[in-house]
Amino acid sequence: MRRALLALALTLGACSSSPPEPEPLTVEARGPLGSPILEDVDGDPPQEAELWVESEGTGRVLTEESQALYTAVSYDDRGRLLAGADRPVVTGAVQAPVDLSGYTEGSRIISVDPQGEGAEILIIDILHTIVQGEQREIEGPFTVTVDDSGVPALAGTAEIRRLSSQSVIRGEGPQISVDDDVYVQYSLYRAADGTLVESTWGTGPILLSLSDTFEGLWTGAAEAPVGSRLLIQVPAGQAQGTDDVVIILDILALG
Repeated sequence: MRRALLALALTLGACSSSPPEPEPLTVEARGPLGSPILEDVDGDPPQEAELWVESEGTGRVLTEESQALYTAVSYDDRGRLLAGADRPVVTGAVQAPVDLSGYTEGSRIISVDPQGEGAEILIIDILHTIVQGEQREIEGPFTVTVDDSGVPALAGTAEIRRLSSQSVIRGEGPQISVDDDVYVQYSLYRAADGTLVESTWGTGPILLSLSDTFEGLWTGAAEAPVGSRLLIQVPAGQAQGTDDVVIILDILALG
């Protein structure tokens, strides 16, 4: 009898087991920078928030004072879309859904935030605020130089007799049209003496409605692909009516 009870106890012990260990949540994303798509999600939601760099960019490092240009899309832990931005937005780096200071432009970041019995998966693509690529040689009296941080500047002076636009860097994105809103950085110079009149490089990208700009700018920028840096020479009659101007324009993203 004693042996029977012992055998029964061993049998019951073998049948009872501890609950299975949770499987770490794995997330796979695809798509070009700026258009992330959740490819696959598997495993169990974590107990604490997680964040990692899915792919690291080679652009400038964002600081707490930086303006960040990014897209963000979120899913639940079953891969269902919760919210997504069709277009990029600009905010301070620390005002983004995840603090982006310390990360490099061109990076894709994934965060997982536990919520109840599930989790929210957030994919953030940090876009470049300075156009990337090798500069081409351009014709004419003006040249474009670049400082150590990648910011372009104009050298040269001249009288401008006709409107012209040259690609200093040729982008590979979609072509923009006059009716588009685009995120840009630009500098505008007086052609006669090279004086810098206005620039966004100190403050960050802006969303520009091309149709609301002066004729020389929208004419010179139309049909250029996103990712381009343009040198646009504008006579006074197609500018703001007083001076010939030269514009260095970085086309960053459609807005």
